[in-house]
Amino acid sequence: MVAKALAGKEDQIKGYAVATEVFGRREDFDQATDPVVSIQANKLRRALERYYLVAGRNDPLRIDIPKGTYVPTFQQRCTETETALPHDDHHARTCFEITWPSLAVQPLVNLTGNPELEHVGAAIASEIASEITCYQEIRVILQFPEKRKRRATDKGARFVLSGSINTDLSNLKASVILTDLSTGMQIWADTYRAALNPAHLMIFAEEVARTVAGKSCAEYGIIAKQLSVESKHTPPRQLTTYEAMLRYHEFNAQYTHQAFLDAMRALQQASKSEPDCGLVWSLMARLYAINYGTELFAVDTPIDEAVGFAQTGAKLDPGNQRTRGALSFALMLANEISAARVEADRALALNPDSLIFLDGIGYLLTLLGDWQRGPALIRKAIDINPYYNPIVHHALWLDMFRRLDYRQAYLETLNFKTPNLFWEHVMKAATLGHLGRIPEGCQVADGLLTRKPDFAQRGNFLIRHFIKFDEIVERMLVGLSRVGIDVEGN
Repeated sequence: MVAKALAGKEDQIKGYAVATEVFGRREDFDQATDPVVSIQANKLRRALERYYLVAGRNDPLRIDIPKGTYVPTFQQRCTETETALPHDDHHARTCFEITWPSLAVQPLVNLTGNPELEHVGAAIASEIASEITCYQEIRVILQFPEKRKRRATDKGARFVLSGSINTDLSNLKASVILTDLSTGMQIWADTYRAALNPAHLMIFAEEVARTVAGKSCAEYGIIAKQLSVESKHTPPRQLTTYEAMLRYHEFNAQYTHQAFLDAMRALQQASKSEPDCGLVWSLMARLYAINYGTELFAVDTPIDEAVGFAQTGAKLDPGNQRTRGALSFALMLANEISAARVEADRALALNPDSLIFLDGIGYLLTLLGDWQRGPALIRKAIDINPYYNPIVHHALWLDMFRRLDYRQAYLETLNFKTPNLFWEHVMKAATLGHLGRIPEGCQVADGLLTRKPDFAQRGNFLIRHFIKFDEIVERMLVGLSRVGIDVEGN
């Protein structure tokens, strides 16, 4: 790629050419079904970031491969001393004008007094930047540690992650702070500790990075919540693409009719203003698929359109876990189970350790029948990500219900916490029926019919959207019958 770029042949550096010439793929190579180039390009970007942060920090020339292209760029390194990020400079005044939120990640300051640990703070920052970049919803600027240098592109950052490392007896302590530069206010901070073992420091850096990235930049993390509040009353036509995506996340947390309409209008507008953004099409696919699978609102959202949107998103951004997950979800609801499993596996393979997507991929794998990996991924996400999506308890409930462990299944329903989605009542009612807790089950069943009056007529159809195993469906219908809901078609 570098040789072609230097020869002025940038137009020849395409995904297809890289796949066939570098990775030996055949002439019928299709990037939509084989994301090898995107996967390897992401790994190369991470490797370059690490190299220039540590071994190559004094190199006079920097090579980058910007997201969305495979054409390398060359930049002569700046030599002027970098000043601290001020709260009143140009980037603070323009932070509201950018399309996508940006975050500057600074190397953690070494307060240990031990120069041998100087690289640890830089390594943690590098890992955080790489992890957040995988989400592709926050624009990341990794600042250089030496003399606090920064590139011109660093201007415009709305948020900054900074911090320090220190020692506490036999432990290493890393403190991280997230600051909103538009106000200068600290909006989040956390501390992480590990044994001061040189052999485990890189593992510690990776663990800190995944946790910090998830808490700060996940779809329900600190930055998303901050920006969602600010854009709450902005009309759809005036929303940025990122703000339109926040409308989807708001719906996914509420499941209200107004939130659904707001998300649909915002994403439809974003698909027109930025049609090459794969994430927009993928979130629109999920919006359509959710409404198709639950029949929550009287809005026409055909599953074939949802699949089409998801395919567009995956084609535009094949190396993104969210686009692959959206395609898997739509294919599952379209009863294309084998294809859905392939996409869920691809989503996981793109970044098996990415904290933010573990719960969603685990949810898909469980519904698709991977009873080992699915629940394990969900529980791992729950343990380390406070902003995981509570809807994943539906999958854990399904696994327990499958095992006939109705007591544990009922406990999972208590964590579902989505009262506007009737599935909470479906799970509780069916489980209470099998537990013999009939009066409680009948009360829950009444609540179910209040939220979904036609459930007796549509229940069999709706249940099979999300449960693909006849034996489990039949036991569910038995449990519902015991608390007074006889579903037609049983």
